[in-house]
Amino acid sequence: MLPKLLARDLSILAISALAWWSAAPLSAGSGALSDVAGVLLGALFGASAFLVHEWGHLLGALATRSAVQAGASLTSPFVFTFESRKNTRRQFLAMSLTGFAATAVVIWAVYLLPDAWLASRVARGLVLFLTLLTIVLEVPLVLYSLVTNKVPPVDGLEAPQLATPAIRDQA
Repeated sequence: MLPKLLARDLSILAISALAWWSAAPLSAGSGALSDVAGVLLGALFGASAFLVHEWGHLLGALATRSAVQAGASLTSPFVFTFESRKNTRRQFLAMSLTGFAATAVVIWAVYLLPDAWLASRVARGLVLFLTLLTIVLEVPLVLYSLVTNKVPPVDGLEAPQLATPAIRDQA
């Protein structure tokens, strides 16, 4: 499944880059077209930033030969699940830190974009929001690992399913 997820995400990144290159300057003006272009392109940049963060985590996991499970489907935003019970604390910390490093690169890149474009400002806002989520959701897990010398149980931290099969069958 990882090759399919990689193809999906590279396609999203390529479409986002092409859309940005061709339409971001439109967001420098005023009016409805500028506003729509700015919001849509900024949102695409934010989605791309999330993907870069997730692949950063996976690269750290793979570099340390961590046990991981590929995402279950192409509709999941999560690329993989880190198997806490099968990995060491060192592997967990490496996986975590490479996601943070990828986010740092994205923060640096988003501040290279032109200030005059609404798309740039929307992208910055989303990247900073995603960074805040990373701090709130992921840094406590790293701190837990550093304080307890254990791997936090992150196996089940994937996005919740909308309905279980049993619930769907009853509907």
